[in-house]
This record gives sequence, structure tokens and C-alpha cells, in this order.
Amino acid sequence: MVLLRLQVLLLLFLAHQMPSSVALLKADKEAGNEGKFQVLRIVPSTADELTLLRTLYKVAQEFELDFWKAPTNVGSFADVMVAPEFVSSLSELLDKQRIQYNTIIEDVQSMIVQREKATGGRHHHHKGNLSESLLLSQFKLFGKRMRDDASPSFVSRNKAVYGFGDYHSYIEMLTWMDDIERFYPQLAKTFTIGTTYEGRSIRGIKIGSPVSDTNKRIVWIDGGMHAREWASIHTALWFIDQLISLYGVDPQVTAYMDTLNFYILPLANPDGFEYSRSDVNPQTRFWRKNRGQQVCKKDRWRRERCCGGVDLNRNFDFHWGETGSSSDMCSDIYQGAYAFSEPESRAIRDKMMSSELYGKVDAFLTLHTYSQMWIHPYNHERKSFPNDIEDLQEVGRRGVRALEQLYGTRYRFGTGADILYPSAGGSDDWAKSKAGVKYVYLLELRPGEEEWDGFLLDRRQLIPTGRETWEGVKVVIDAVMQRAKGLQPWRSTTTTTPTTTTTTTVTTTPIPQRPVAPVVTPPAAPPRAVLPDLPPQTVPTNARLQNFGPSANELQMNRRVDSSTDNDGQSASTLRQALHMRLARLRQSQLAAKREFERNMQMKANNAAQSPASNCFDRAPWCSGWIQSSPLICRTSSIYMRQDCAKSCGFCTS
Repeated sequence: MVLLRLQVLLLLFLAHQMPSSVALLKADKEAGNEGKFQVLRIVPSTADELTLLRTLYKVAQEFELDFWKAPTNVGSFADVMVAPEFVSSLSELLDKQRIQYNTIIEDVQSMIVQREKATGGRHHHHKGNLSESLLLSQFKLFGKRMRDDASPSFVSRNKAVYGFGDYHSYIEMLTWMDDIERFYPQLAKTFTIGTTYEGRSIRGIKIGSPVSDTNKRIVWIDGGMHAREWASIHTALWFIDQLISLYGVDPQVTAYMDTLNFYILPLANPDGFEYSRSDVNPQTRFWRKNRGQQVCKKDRWRRERCCGGVDLNRNFDFHWGETGSSSDMCSDIYQGAYAFSEPESRAIRDKMMSSELYGKVDAFLTLHTYSQMWIHPYNHERKSFPNDIEDLQEVGRRGVRALEQLYGTRYRFGTGADILYPSAGGSDDWAKSKAGVKYVYLLELRPGEEEWDGFLLDRRQLIPTGRETWEGVKVVIDAVMQRAKGLQPWRSTTTTTPTTTTTTTVTTTPIPQRPVAPVVTPPAAPPRAVLPDLPPQTVPTNARLQNFGPSANELQMNRRVDSSTDNDGQSASTLRQALHMRLARLRQSQLAAKREFERNMQMKANNAAQSPASNCFDRAPWCSGWIQSSPLICRTSSIYMRQDCAKSCGFCTS
């Protein structure tokens, strides 16, 4: 009842204040003063205040709020970016409820511009509302953590040159990985696992010595699942460079490469990343989701709102659609219409479940920003752990200690549900429960959650972030190396079938090992277990996005497999056949989608070639749809649209 009253209070207040806020915003624009996006830090001091903030978090999309740090506990702050038209309304609401807050960034867009213009280690001087003493203490800590690691004189031994210490485009990343393959064909080979909604290839790189050896245990690393988390991408690229440049030089790295294969996907969300770097508007720069299908609707103030994209880290098939996700397409944590509805999450699933990787992956590391946390499964609810939790905690804590020793950067350790908040449908939980990976961790990199610049990590911190994170990751790799000594990537099963007269021994086709990772609760609660599901069902690529949660039929599809199945040769063979049949159907649908995309692009190219102004054309086939759904997009995202939709937006010169 209290929650309902607070929700009503919140919605009525903001709805009442909205018209006056818009009027004030229009007046500011007429006077030549554009509204500013701001970031507020709010600290709930009572349970009721926390409930109000959590209600605000749940309806954030209605009021164009972007929570950089969600409300978790009484006394713990929440950071939220507020659109210009809602700044006064939200401030008045907090004042009326006597909730403590302060403005930590006065003008987000100005800070973005200053960061983008900064070069050579000489960066912005934006101070927000931080006190001089706090700035001084941060500066001293910053100097201790930087040393000379961000020096422009940093040179890698890698023959393929990449500009570490800066943010680059997806094309530059792909070019660099191609150069690595060209210079080191015996150590590296690029791979493609899928195609995005906008037609970009989702590409990574396999590294090992020799790279052609498929009979080795595997470490999987990915970054950039959330578009705005640029530092995670840079860190994944740093790992690639360490492996390549130190092979034959560093005995530890050489042993890694000789013993294991590394599959590194530096950018899991190329569409979202490229969109986030297309404009300095805060709502563009801090875009989180992929760039999937858009749907337009009227909001409560009759404004046309176009929403699209899915939070990829809520789209995996582990307790999908439950806590910490949303069925609202406008939400930053929109879970998608169904598990694996998105090409990016399907691509990771299909690669992990392929005959090339399935049963061989011993470590799954997914990089995010920010908060400085080392997270292990499970994250869908509090106090829920896999049955090998002691191993995960022992290796994870050693990884944190190794990371912290380099610069003193402090990390928190635990499940995301326990140290942050529950969130279902994550790739890490799926990798543990469904793909059977031993060591699974999600790393939230710099800066710390108390720092005020969040996703705008200073370029000077990129190389130190890569260095310290690599120290922690090496601990996990060492654990995989130790585990690899006692494991073979594949096993054969032999079944003995007695008959009335003879005994026949049949050796089945080798199948992947499928470690079982049941979910158990702490000793204080009754024990329970969740066993791996059957291989995920494929969904037609032409399925239409809708807003709905899991139906009874979908829940029934998630059948549990008894643990005795893995010991039964016949059942294992049936399971393997089902997996291959489903993968075959998936490949067929992907090939059909690829052919359709290529036909569309060819038609576009032919039309451009026949046009008198052939030097002016749209690079992207979806321009007309974007402009139809959002008529002002050519102006509000001019950089991005000038690049990909020059003709439709009228940017061509006569």
C-alpha cells in the first residue's frame, strides 16, 4: 500500500509539473539559453525514500531519466542523468520529500565536448559541484594510479599498430585485428559470429599457438555489450595485444598461448557503439542498448516517442524476463520480446554452443563499466550460487587481489544481486548454467561508483585500466591452465548392451563435456537445484518484436533434464542430435537473412549508380524508416546521419 501511494504521488507530481517545465524550457530556448542535461546524486536516508527512488527507477523511461547508478540501499547514493525539461520538476519533488541530493554534473553535454576535444593527456577542467579538497584528493590518487603508463611514448611489440590510450571506431578495430592475422597467421585468426540489425559483422579474434589447434581448452572474453561502456572495449583490445606482443617474450604468456585458445570478442554491440559515438547529445552518447527495431507511440503528454533497442545483457535465456529487467521497449533495461530475440545475443549463444567451442570453454569473462566490481554468478536473485561457489570465490578473490596490487584500485567482490541489485537474463549467468563454463565472471571496470564522470572515463586511465585488469585476468587463466592438465577437450562414451545371447559394446560419436552447474541456496535455506536446460529453441528471424513476458507455453518449453541423462549414452546421443538439428535450422535462417540483406544492399547500390547525383547516396538502407519514425533525427543526430543518410537528410551539395 505504501509503495502504491508513493507511485501515485510521484506520477501525479511529475505529470502536473511537466507542462510548466516545458514552458520554462521553451522560454529558455527563446532567450538563447539551451536546456542542459544534468546528473544528480540522490541519497535516500529512510526506507520510504528508497522506495520512492526505486519507483522512480522503474518509471525512468517515462520521464527521460537515465540512472547511471541504481538505488540499492538506504544511505547509498543513486546517480541519475536528467533531461532539461525534467530538472526543475525532479528537484522540486526531492525538495518536497526532503530527500538529500546535489548536482554533480551541471552540463553533461559540455563535459562530453571537452572530453572529445582533449588530446595528448591534457584533458577537461570541468568540476561540477565537487569541492576543491575532493578534487585535490582525487588528483593525488589519480597520480598514484597513473605513473608513466599513459605516456605517449608507449610502444607495443606488436607489428600491427593500434592507438592505445584513445577511443577508436569499430572499423579501426577490425582493421587492426585483420593486420594481426596478416602479421601473425600462426597465432591469430579472425572470426565472424553474426550480423547486426544494421548490417554490421560481429567479429572477434581467436588466438593460440598454433591457432589451427582445436584440441585445447578455451578462454572466452568479450566487451562492449553495452554501447556506452567504451573502456570495456579498449580493455578487451588490450588483452589481444598482450597475448600477441608478449608471445615468445614473456614465459607466462607463451605458456598460455601454447596450452590454451583464446576467443576474444572486443565489441559485442557494434551498432550501439557506433551510434553512441555519433553525437555529443547525452542521450546519444550514453545509449546503452543495441539498435534493434523501433516502435513509435504517444506518451502521457501526447508527445511522439520512438523507442527501440534491447539491453543485450537481459536477453539471455536464464530466468529471462524476471527481476531487474523490463518489458517496456523504452526502458534502458528492456529484455526483448523473448530470450535471444537479438542477433548479437544469438550470435554469442551459437558460437558458444557450436561444436568448435561447446564443452571446451573453461573461462567466460565479460567486461563492463563502471563501478569497480568483480562479479560471479548468479545474479537473478540474492543469495543464489552455483554448486562450485567455493572454486569461483577462491579464484575470483585472488584475481581481485592481483588487480588491486598494481595501482591500489579497490574492487568489490560478490554476485551482482548481492552487491548491486538482482538482474536476470545476463550472459554470465547463462554461460554458467547453460553452457557449463567453470570460471564465469563479469568485471565492472573503472571508474569507481563514487566517482562522478561514470561512462566518460578519462583517456589517461585507459592503459592503466587495461594493465591492472590483465593482472587479475591472468589469475583466472592460471586456474584454467591448472584445470587443463587434468581435462581433455572431448570424451567418448561407451555403452554395454546385454542381450539374451551376446553383449555388444558400442562407442558413440565423441560429444562435448557438459558440466552441470546447479543453483543452490545458502545452508540457511532449503536446498534446491537448477540443472542445465536442453539446447535453446531457435526463433524465426522474421519474428515481430512485441511487449510481453514469458507465457505459460514458453515456461513449459524450458524443460529440465535429469542429471542421469549425462551418464546415459543413448540420451546423450539424442541430445546431441537435437542440438545439431537446431543449429542447422538456425544456420539456414541466418543465411536467408544474410541473402536478403545482400539483395537489399545490391538494389540500393544499383539505384545509386543510376542516379544523376551518384556521388551522393545513403550508405544505410534504413534511413527512410528512421526519418519516418523520428522526423527530427537528421538535425538531432546530424553527425551520424550525415555519414550514413546524406541523401535522405538533404546534406548533399549540388
